[in-house]
Amino acid sequence: MRSIRLAACAAIAGALAAPLVMSETASATGGTGSAYGLAATGLVAIPATPAVAATADRSLLHLPANPLIDVKVLHVTAKPAYARASVTDLSVAKAALRAHLVTATCTAGTATSHLVNATLAGRRLAADAAPNSALRIPVQGLGAASVTLNKQVRNADGTVTVTAIEAILPLGPGHTQTLSVSSATCAGIRKEPPGQAPKPEPVPSDLPVTG
Repeated sequence: MRSIRLAACAAIAGALAAPLVMSETASATGGTGSAYGLAATGLVAIPATPAVAATADRSLLHLPANPLIDVKVLHVTAKPAYARASVTDLSVAKAALRAHLVTATCTAGTATSHLVNATLAGRRLAADAAPNSALRIPVQGLGAASVTLNKQVRNADGTVTVTAIEAILPLGPGHTQTLSVSSATCAGIRKEPPGQAPKPEPVPSDLPVTG
């Protein structure tokens, strides 16, 4: 009978311990991502287009009509701890900036960018540039273009923003065009602290006691 009593006590102890083990498990969460395809200021002003935040996915076939910047497809997507932007067949003819594909991706606080067949004034731009690669490239008859590839910024709220191409393009004496192409922002994965273990509740039981 003593062995039966010990087995019953062990079962009760196991039932009380189970909630304690479950409460120790931490859950991983990530902040909301955001992205946009292209933004411009200067001779041509274009707000962040298209732009998404939270959990969303959006494509755009053309930019608003303008005399300077042309693209074929812009696609952006965002969800918790993730964002991605891509621009296809970018062309700024006057500044001789062209790219078949420009992408920026941010995943759990890690940012990357990638260019396919990108050139500025006949100079090929690196496909996978190191973060914050700054260039000055002369554009014949117009002046020097300032370009940052794979621009990465850590924001005050802890999120990371990556912009595949950020450029100040010369358009002639006294005129410049600022362009940001494919930008994505995301937060890193953070672990919530384990919740406080619930107070054990006594489990009533009647165990026979024999002498």
